[in-house]
Amino acid sequence: MQHRFGFRAWHGRPLRAALAVVTGSLAALLGGGAVSAAGALPALLPTGLVPAPLQPVVDTSGLRVLGSAVLPGIGALTSVGAPDPASIVHVGVGLAAPDPAGEAATLRALHDPSDPLYHHFLTPAEVAQRFGVAPAVRDALTGWLGGGGLQVTHVGGAGDYVQATGTVAQVERLFHTSLATYAARGETFFANRTAPSVPAGLPVISVMGLNSLQRFHTFAHGGATHGVKTGQLSPQDLWSVYHQPRENLGQGSSMAIFGDGQVETVITDLRAFESRHGFPATLTRAHFVGAGPHEDTSGTAEWDLDSQASTGMAPLTRQLDFYFTSSLADADVAADFSAWVSDVNGPRQANASFGECETGPLNPILSNPALDPVNPDQNPKAQYGTELGNNLQPVAEHILAQGVMEGRTLFVSTGDTGSSCPALVLPGAGAGNGVLNQAVPLTNYPASSQFAVAVGGTVLYTDGGNPAQRSVEYAWPFTGGGSTLLIPAPAWQRATHNNAVPCIVDSEGRATNTGQPCRGLPDVTAVSGDAVSNGYTVVVDGRDFPGGGTSLSSPLWMGMWARIQAASTNPRGNGFADPALYTIGNDPARFARDFHDITVGANGVYTATPGWDYVSGFGSPDLTNLMRDIDGRTLPVVEVAAGPTPPQRNAPTPPEGLAAIVSQVTGVVSGLPSPPAPVAHPAAPVRRPAVAPAGARLGSRFAAPAALLALVALTGVLRRRRSKHGPRAPRARADRRRRPPPPPRPSLLPPLGTG
Repeated sequence: MQHRFGFRAWHGRPLRAALAVVTGSLAALLGGGAVSAAGALPALLPTGLVPAPLQPVVDTSGLRVLGSAVLPGIGALTSVGAPDPASIVHVGVGLAAPDPAGEAATLRALHDPSDPLYHHFLTPAEVAQRFGVAPAVRDALTGWLGGGGLQVTHVGGAGDYVQATGTVAQVERLFHTSLATYAARGETFFANRTAPSVPAGLPVISVMGLNSLQRFHTFAHGGATHGVKTGQLSPQDLWSVYHQPRENLGQGSSMAIFGDGQVETVITDLRAFESRHGFPATLTRAHFVGAGPHEDTSGTAEWDLDSQASTGMAPLTRQLDFYFTSSLADADVAADFSAWVSDVNGPRQANASFGECETGPLNPILSNPALDPVNPDQNPKAQYGTELGNNLQPVAEHILAQGVMEGRTLFVSTGDTGSSCPALVLPGAGAGNGVLNQAVPLTNYPASSQFAVAVGGTVLYTDGGNPAQRSVEYAWPFTGGGSTLLIPAPAWQRATHNNAVPCIVDSEGRATNTGQPCRGLPDVTAVSGDAVSNGYTVVVDGRDFPGGGTSLSSPLWMGMWARIQAASTNPRGNGFADPALYTIGNDPARFARDFHDITVGANGVYTATPGWDYVSGFGSPDLTNLMRDIDGRTLPVVEVAAGPTPPQRNAPTPPEGLAAIVSQVTGVVSGLPSPPAPVAHPAAPVRRPAVAPAGARLGSRFAAPAALLALVALTGVLRRRRSKHGPRAPRARADRRRRPPPPPRPSLLPPLGTG
């Protein structure tokens, strides 16, 4: 009874009024004795919803040095000049979460079927009220930035992230540092010479934007097809192969894409793709986050691939949102994520297929520009800095945790460089994308986040029928996957068989021998193709192109999850996808029913095995069975009129010479007709093609320090665990207060708030 009261007070009444009721009731029970409000409320609110203490007015007069906000080894380089003092710099400042323990308790409660808070997700306003930075702290930070002449361009709803712009001269003066221009490994960039200073009274944990190296990469390069007949797949092929329910095309759900630049061309290509397949046009919304200009078109092919992949899987979604910044620099991407979780009407599922090396204690060794272990020949096209850690991770983890508390899911590509993050850009081939496998096993962020679903890639061949059936599906040799260095395995992954690589350091870089397994990825997988003869046809600048890479796999999964959300009878949706996926995947019977296990292939250090593994996660989905185990049904809650009948499948063969798109970015779309009836998986055994060991591609000239070689050896020794039967998969529970589902509507655009 107390838990129920606490929940209603939190969601339905002003906190002050609820507190008065509680204290008054206790006073009556105690015979009129005085009761402390501060003492009564924690006992009555559910775990994790105890109000944070008020914070005093912040003094910003004193300064402290933020040592983490300077590139490792920068002092060993000689500057070649200085940036224009009048040029504009985008900086981002992240603040520490006031109550991380309370956040963790709330996250556990929201995903524990036995807890009264189970699937009672919070709104952005409730997250800000309970876990946000105190307004006094937020205002002190924005006031300090504005007082230095900077223009504040974004403030997160929880006040934990602030982005601003200013000239080089203003930034140098405010942060008590100087910016210089450097050249290393063929890359010219600017960076701060010394660590910045920030107000001592503010809980600043990160300053981003003081260098032009730390940014996310999309790796949009690929080889020409040269007339080879490609095995390009259509949406209808994947509806059949992944056994997606005929009656559910994502009705009522919505999705989001993270990207940069302009969106006009992307939407034009989306309309052409929809027309080719007979799909109705999807309502689109563009959110231009932070300072502009939002004019870059270099990522158009990326956003085309991802939006059309998502469209193909959930063509009747009601809305597609583009959250676009001016670049993929750390400071801009943090603002992008923050804008999504702060948007009360933001979609419940989003996709970010870009990546950057995870942050860890080995980054200073790997990225020291005074050393050159990965480019001894000084290739002028090689790029220094892609193996750096990122300044975003400490800030983004808190932002993405907010999204999970709000019932949202971020799908992320694991990357296209196998068991490592990219450390080298090759001429015409991108950042090792499907070409180079690095020797040091590191994962990409945000795929490595415990608050994201990491999606790997497979090579999929079908029988060419209509509808198509799977002939063989195996792990792509360059699919990203592996164990993180210091992010502990989240609760839902700890019992997972084969996830056994222990964390070797803690979050402070100190050696640890607890044996606790670290976060493993991917979580799941879907077709990525092999960059040459296998993939998915998309429209780029009005022409058909073969698309692939894990930036195809991730938006495919987002579209399929949107279908699962469409069948949920819980008005709040199913929440973050990983707990449900792991509950099912850790149950042998449901795993065998709901996933196609990928057991052939390797990505460098790791090899695909039966069950979950570091190459393919749980594998690719049988979506109809997975939906039934999660939702208890496949029918969508919102009825949407079907569009025109799609043309018969006759997948176009890309014209000779067109380059295959192999990328790492985002996707979404909606509005579609009836697909062919789903077919059962073929019972006849098939001969799997031989897959060359990906490890054979490892560079032999990488002069790694002894500590790194030990790490490589460690990750190859996986300790087996007995598989355990987890609790039943979380299902949407009956709610006596739930409103009945809306009646069928003839419109293709159901009301907001359903997806």
